[in-house]
Amino acid sequence: MKLRFFDFEVLPNWWLCVFGDYPDDGIVTEKMKENMVYVTSDDYDARGKLISLLTEDNIVLVGYNIKRYDLIIANAIYQGFSANLVKIVSDLIINPGNMFLSKEHTMMYPFAKKRFNGSVYQDLMDDNDGSLKEKEAILGLDIRESDVSFEKEDLTEHDKAELIYYCKHDVYATAYFHSVVTKGYVSNKLIIGKKFGIPENECYMCTNAKLVGKALGAKKCSFKETGEDNINIVPKVKNYIYDNLPNDIVERVRTSTSSFNVTMFDNKVSFGNGGLHSVISNDCYVASNDEWVLRNVDAASYYPSMLIQFALLSRCVKNPDVFKDIFDERIMLKHKPNKTQDEEDSQLANKLVLNTTFGASGNKYLELYDPFMCTSTCRMGQLFLAALANKAYKTIPGLKVIQSNTDGILMELRRNDVPLLEKLMEEWSTISGINMETDKVDKIWQRDVNNYLLVMENGKVKRKGLWLMDTWTKPGYFLISPLTAYVCKRAAINWLVSRKDIVESIVENTNLQDFAITCKKGPTFNRVVQRMNDGTEVQLYKCNRVIASKNNSLGQIYKIKKYKGQESYHKMPSIPDNCRLINKALDSYDFKEVKKDLDYMWYIQSACELLDIDWLPIGVAANNTDLSKFKYDD
Repeated sequence: MKLRFFDFEVLPNWWLCVFGDYPDDGIVTEKMKENMVYVTSDDYDARGKLISLLTEDNIVLVGYNIKRYDLIIANAIYQGFSANLVKIVSDLIINPGNMFLSKEHTMMYPFAKKRFNGSVYQDLMDDNDGSLKEKEAILGLDIRESDVSFEKEDLTEHDKAELIYYCKHDVYATAYFHSVVTKGYVSNKLIIGKKFGIPENECYMCTNAKLVGKALGAKKCSFKETGEDNINIVPKVKNYIYDNLPNDIVERVRTSTSSFNVTMFDNKVSFGNGGLHSVISNDCYVASNDEWVLRNVDAASYYPSMLIQFALLSRCVKNPDVFKDIFDERIMLKHKPNKTQDEEDSQLANKLVLNTTFGASGNKYLELYDPFMCTSTCRMGQLFLAALANKAYKTIPGLKVIQSNTDGILMELRRNDVPLLEKLMEEWSTISGINMETDKVDKIWQRDVNNYLLVMENGKVKRKGLWLMDTWTKPGYFLISPLTAYVCKRAAINWLVSRKDIVESIVENTNLQDFAITCKKGPTFNRVVQRMNDGTEVQLYKCNRVIASKNNSLGQIYKIKKYKGQESYHKMPSIPDNCRLINKALDSYDFKEVKKDLDYMWYIQSACELLDIDWLPIGVAANNTDLSKFKYDD
């Protein structure tokens, strides 16, 4: 089916819808705009033209947040409502609290929840978050918006032309976002559909989780137990858990969903419905040497494995063998050489089903919803993993647990004791039927369990959390991160890993995107301004992009909240004192010119702040390393 991207703009007496078909070669450029078509309420038989474009055979309508807005607007037009009534529907979608504002608002309120159902569609906001403008800002696109007020009643031809121009840009931006970020996400859904016999149109319109429910044949059920009920430790791991953990901790996890902290294996350990988390210390540094090594042990496919081995699959799946067959086939294909394309697709479909099922069992809106099995899996998983950590700590002399998380444990131990650790892992796996994998780690800088920089023995660098997030991509996910002056994070990583001078790292970088910071308004704020240093204010867009400037007349960016008639100003976080807006497409700027205004010292100081940490050395190797607090002489 052909993808047709679309977007609506609605004003008091005029509406507009722009359509752009995805290029046949899959390469999305600005040229796409030349082939776009649009319909406005001014057109003769506007409703007919619109419906024809929406319902054309073999077409998938694609947009961002279309389930909650554009398809509802399309239905209002399909119902034959005037442009003025369509605007009321639009206002009610945005602010349902206005349903009693007028007789017309009350009459139109039911239509603010009804979608147009005559087409196949794909909402790119499924399994995603944030606004389209935020995505455009991250991807370096032009994020400027029309100056025409969406409350303006008497539009000039110039106003309309401007609205069409910007609406075309948003359609292009949506197609570009799809080509760069979500194309694989949509393709994966179609692969699931092909493997499990789900019609293509259903694949497009479902989220991943809903689609997985269909693949497993799940039917929503009601159960007498809830996620708050006491769980029963499964017999095959019961003795292991009780033998290796204090009984009071086991009972507390078993009988309550409340989170709590304890000290165990020299870690501060957190138990709760978010899974197991522990650290030996925040702000610590650990390294391997000839005598001592770091090993990260992971339970392979931990949650999918527990669903099978502990019989914890959602009871909405009437034939649990289906899930086990998917798991077994995935393992077989994973290790099979020279796979055919069908086998590659089948492996990917299986992986998506396995990795989605547990989370879907905790969502009350899905067919897989089974809160008791969901919480049982989480609580059982953390107990069984904590039992291994505690047994290793008590069995192997000198072993330190550096951190533990949902499915893995990072430990420091003598190189000679690695075979003993492997025996403990083998015992754990034999009891449970769940395999374990080991990663060889060279060193780690650990801010906390959710923020660390880790270097593997093969030199591969892994970072987790926002502390040193230096790219907008998130491997394995179809989510993207805001721009946060990545040049600073990259310089900090280079210094920690190879002691490369941070000034050199920053000055040699010529990628404008790495210097940019996105400033988004957020749903609870009314507007955004830049307050110049002379006290004047400039109204800005909901989402903006800035760099640090040497121009002292420029000021900071504020988001403004209004409560009971009073406005309060809130500075955008982590921004420079002098913000230069760069809201045009980033590739339209000449970096040679931009760098003349760049306040390099702001970026250098920001990188220094990332490194301004009193590291606590853990273990013999770390104690023999110079960890004096980072200092940089201007």
